Amino acid sequence: MKILQLKPMTYTAALASLCFIYCNLISVEGWRQPFILLPSIKSPSEHFQIFNVRGGDDTPSADIAPETSADDSAETAKADTATNDETLEPRNLTFPATNPYDGHDQDPDGIPTRFLQMKNGNRDDAKESWEAHLAWRKEFEVDTLLSRPHKLFDVCKAQVPHYFSGRDPHGNVIFVQRPAMLDFELMRRNNATMEDLLLHYVYVIEYCWSILDPSPPEKVMTNVLDMKGLSFRSMRNQEYIGFGKRFVQMMSANYPGRSYKTLIINAPSWFHALYKIFKPLLRESTRQKIVILKAGEKQDTALKFYLGDAVPKDLLSEEDEKETNGGRYFIPVDDASQCEPGPNSAIEFEMRQFCIEQLKLHNETLQEVL
Repeated sequence: MKILQLKPMTYTAALASLCFIYCNLISVEGWRQPFILLPSIKSPSEHFQIFNVRGGDDTPSADIAPETSADDSAETAKADTATNDETLEPRNLTFPATNPYDGHDQDPDGIPTRFLQMKNGNRDDAKESWEAHLAWRKEFEVDTLLSRPHKLFDVCKAQVPHYFSGRDPHGNVIFVQRPAMLDFELMRRNNATMEDLLLHYVYVIEYCWSILDPSPPEKVMTNVLDMKGLSFRSMRNQEYIGFGKRFVQMMSANYPGRSYKTLIINAPSWFHALYKIFKPLLRESTRQKIVILKAGEKQDTALKFYLGDAVPKDLLSEEDEKETNGGRYFIPVDDASQCEPGPNSAIEFEMRQFCIEQLKLHNETLQEVL
């Protein structure tokens, strides 16, 4: 078991991560928690190991990403995942920690610009965090994660709703999550664990920045956190909060500077009050990225403005919530013609097909959700 020193994590790092923002807002600054993360790469069924990961600090992101076509991006993803069903052949799916033009080749210590920004230019801290990140990837062979079979893809999707709904008007990929719907009973019913879900998120993020949006390195995403169903009871659930903290720590330590906007929707009134208390602790650049909305017409207008044509219908108050499969959030479609912005977007369809193709290469299939 390898131990890496864990540094205190700031609120900004959590707010720049992809989900569970509220978990960090209510925690005490500088908390230290063991971080349960990745399994041995030899077998997906092997036990996970426990180790501490060096957390990230304030994470300035790039400004608006270059305008791109959503159609072009979908075509690129489709081309990347296209294979012949009759004669599947292995692809080169090894993706290193560095990317062309990310600044590492010009840096004397080989540190990508994102990690320097994460540490506000402090070279010693940035070098330490970068080395910890490299150790994390090497220890668990994250570079080759996408080449390994992921049988629990559907199971993890069902445990907590999360999906790429499309691209916003600036070409940024949109990542939607509904953390309040995290279903521990479904998790146990399918013999899955929190660690399986954490590994799944690494898989999804690696797919995003290695296949979906591999370049340029300053690409960012628009995050939507749907707080529908969030209650104070959730905040007292140690299992729930524990997962949120682990997730935030993982994202802030290993994927800094990837946030363009974070839309917190269907936020309860008490969440607004809580945010006002912690808002002064955040950098101005971070505060400008956060938009907190209440359900209603104004929220619908804001979602259409920020997400454009990729706004999922189920997030709009004017649409009725659809629940299928005994309450499961969505059922994957079998044909690309059925895709629409939301859980069954073109991006989600292509990512699931990519996963299925890798399973075929290993003579395995997706585990059915019970």
